Amino acid sequence: MKAYHIGKSIILSCVRYVTHGGNTGIMFHSEVLRTNGKYQTLGCDKTDVSGFCLGHKISREEFLKKYCGEIETGKR
Repeated sequence: MKAYHIGKSIILSCVRYVTHGGNTGIMFHSEVLRTNGKYQTLGCDKTDVSGFCLGHKISREEFLKKYCGEIETGKR
């Protein structure tokens, strides 16, 4: 899986991490299905009335361990 960085944000195909000050941030699930005009975010239990992810507080280190495996901050 290829990861992209825009500033301090990390973008993967299934999730996005946005820095929210300091070493904490918000992770958003980004895989969405549309069925009969309604949206459903895959792998998320915290969605708004439209079906999109509201975000989950997570530290950068925890995000990297869970979703990026061996990718380390600052190394390519």
